[in-house]
Amino acid sequence: MEQIQSLIVALGQCIPELNTDSMQASLPENSQQLTVLTWMYNHLSEQGLISYEEWNEYSGYIPKLKPLSNLAISEDPADFIFSLIEDIDCSVDSIDPFEMPHLMPWLEHINFYLRPYRIRLVNLLPFENAYIFCVRDDEASLQKLDSCLQSFDMALNFRDAMDQQQVSAHIESLIAE
Repeated sequence: MEQIQSLIVALGQCIPELNTDSMQASLPENSQQLTVLTWMYNHLSEQGLISYEEWNEYSGYIPKLKPLSNLAISEDPADFIFSLIEDIDCSVDSIDPFEMPHLMPWLEHINFYLRPYRIRLVNLLPFENAYIFCVRDDEASLQKLDSCLQSFDMALNFRDAMDQQQVSAHIESLIAE
């Protein structure tokens, strides 16, 4: 259970507003990936600190997470991405319309707007759908958390921030493939 204790400490250092007391009081039964994922998800969701999203239904909205609730973001980051993809003709361009939601840099673009607050959105790998949570934008702490997650065959998808120019270039490269 030393790995679980290390994970709790790393989560506490990375996730704003996380109270780790309940995690300490109710440890997972074993260290198998799905057991730890379920345990972590249950504790974080009770505190409004994680969001589960199916990628095929996610459209770039800012997740309802406690650390984001009082932020004033000047515009809806998803609107810019929609303006870029609304005129894509999937019959001509080389992009599969069913894959499009999975390929868009939704979280990366949101993270551009979160930079001044020194936080970012990340999601867990290797799962088909997204477990999204907000973390402090501190590379050393994030690396430590990622290392702890790897003990359970999980990892962070760091989702580096992308401004509008980077998002445009990314989408153009997807169409050109």
